[in-house]
Amino acid sequence: MSNHIHIMDSQLSNMIAAGEVVERPASAVKELVENAIDAAATKIDVHLIDSGVRQIKVIDNGSGMSPADAKLAFLRHATSKIKTQHDIMRISTLGFRGEALPSIAAVSDVQLKTSDGENEGYYIHIKGGTIITEEPFAIRKGTEIEVNHLFHNTPARLKHMKSMNTELSHITDYLTKTALAHPTVAITLTNNSRDVFKTPGNADTQTVVSRIYGFDIAKNMHGFTGGNDDFKITGLISAPEVTRASRNYVTLIVNGRPIKNYELVRTVCDAYHTYLPKDRYPIAVINIDLDPLLVDVNVHPAKIEVRFSKEEALKSFILTEIQKTLKGLTYIPAPTFTKPTPKAPEPTYRQPSLLTNPANKQSLDHYQTSRGNTDVSTKTPTISEAGGPGYSVEAEVKRMEEARGVVNAPHPVENTVPIAPPEEVTITVPDAEKPSLELYYIGQLHGTYLLAQNEEGLFLIDQHAAMERVEYEKNYPLLGSADADRMELIVPITLSYPVAELVRIKDELPRLAEFGFEVEEFGSSDLIVRTTPVWAAQDAKPIIETILQTLISGRDVSIAKLREAVSIMMSCKKSIKANQYINEAEVRGLLQNLCRCEQPYTCPHGRPIIVKMTKYEIERLFKRA
Repeated sequence: MSNHIHIMDSQLSNMIAAGEVVERPASAVKELVENAIDAAATKIDVHLIDSGVRQIKVIDNGSGMSPADAKLAFLRHATSKIKTQHDIMRISTLGFRGEALPSIAAVSDVQLKTSDGENEGYYIHIKGGTIITEEPFAIRKGTEIEVNHLFHNTPARLKHMKSMNTELSHITDYLTKTALAHPTVAITLTNNSRDVFKTPGNADTQTVVSRIYGFDIAKNMHGFTGGNDDFKITGLISAPEVTRASRNYVTLIVNGRPIKNYELVRTVCDAYHTYLPKDRYPIAVINIDLDPLLVDVNVHPAKIEVRFSKEEALKSFILTEIQKTLKGLTYIPAPTFTKPTPKAPEPTYRQPSLLTNPANKQSLDHYQTSRGNTDVSTKTPTISEAGGPGYSVEAEVKRMEEARGVVNAPHPVENTVPIAPPEEVTITVPDAEKPSLELYYIGQLHGTYLLAQNEEGLFLIDQHAAMERVEYEKNYPLLGSADADRMELIVPITLSYPVAELVRIKDELPRLAEFGFEVEEFGSSDLIVRTTPVWAAQDAKPIIETILQTLISGRDVSIAKLREAVSIMMSCKKSIKANQYINEAEVRGLLQNLCRCEQPYTCPHGRPIIVKMTKYEIERLFKRA
């Protein structure tokens, strides 16, 4: 009887292992760069030909290897990183499996030159897992490894390679994340002798960010740090106005290892909730340092996926620290009004205002006359109104200049006195080191935007978004108190649902009680609302419908998420709409309430509330700069 089971030879097993460890050129680059970092290299040069398909060369100035160690390194499961089974529980190096070099050598043509600085340098040439040449070689301390014709003996893998640009993008993505994880290491990437990426290795993560994303992004990244008994977190997060269309710009680093973890990325994005519009995501670099006992990196051969022993605690900690940092940012200041000056009744005569210039901190909207010294209304007359009998533009210009003190006339112009300054808007900046910012309210644009200015430029405030934020922060605490005052409805509210949907809703009725609503079944397809919180009495029906719809559309919906959904719905419904004009008293009240908000910069949907256009930007439009 013949034996059907046999032991594979080492060459065949290495080729199979290579299928898991080395998926594409980026995988080979990853393994070689990780070895260089583990060897304490401070400078790593990666040179590619044809995006690594034809050649990958990695040169480092690390500790290097002796001839004996260099030869052993190409044997399967040969490693210097772990020695006992207890070391697996406390892995602190990037590599540890001892599979990378033999797997790469099994499917390519490899040449290695290395020296530890003490012994004679060494050169070894391996092709398809077979040693071709080995000999002494003069080389400075460090390692140079060259991988040629990757997958030359596995045509099936080579056939499914993507385009050159796609392969290069994977390599660049890995190296940029590694550079963020190790800013003390100078990393250079070239492809076909052209520079692709380079970092200085000056230990400044923000400098690395500028090399990856550009200077404009780097200057809008904000550092943060936090720690407790289990975790230490440091990193950079983008200001809310800097966003991207995907989550791929969130870089997670655990003990110096770039990783992928969907739950942690989602936590980072959740921290920006109400700061960003829908389907927009931040740029972030999150460094997590923790005891190796709390993380398992031995999950996948690529070592990109990890598992945490205290993942929920870590998610909560990350969320808290990022939100704390975001609340401390002042990318658009919070506005407050000074006490307004009472206005006198509107006079009956017409006011010329052809050349009104609000930039002078003086307003032609507030004329006083010798007849009773009454203020003129802020109503802007039309050109036909301004020009009356005996009126001329030249006379008006002269009168305006004298009022502003531009022309030193021997006698004041008849029927005018010096113009009163407009109402001043003082912007309170939380940072005590920053001076307060003064704004001068101009008016309303298209019934939707409030306009203000100062010497820096023009400020536009979305009145609907501003009121949404005010209402949201008023409603959110109310939804968290089920013990708030309640009222029994004289006419109960009836809600009708299809029978199939009502079956699912029945299980969620107790959740409504947590918000202060008493709802019960009424017939075969209806619900009846008998009691509501006082604050929700006018909007009880849409609030309950929103809560129920959220509950039946998702699993394990938390009270916090329900509060979010209902608060956003209520704030949007109660806010003033576009094309709705408001008077100056209402403007003052709105902005005063906005400045008291915990987060006065974006509405609950993540849209900006205040936009600034600098004086320089305006001058460029008019070709003055």
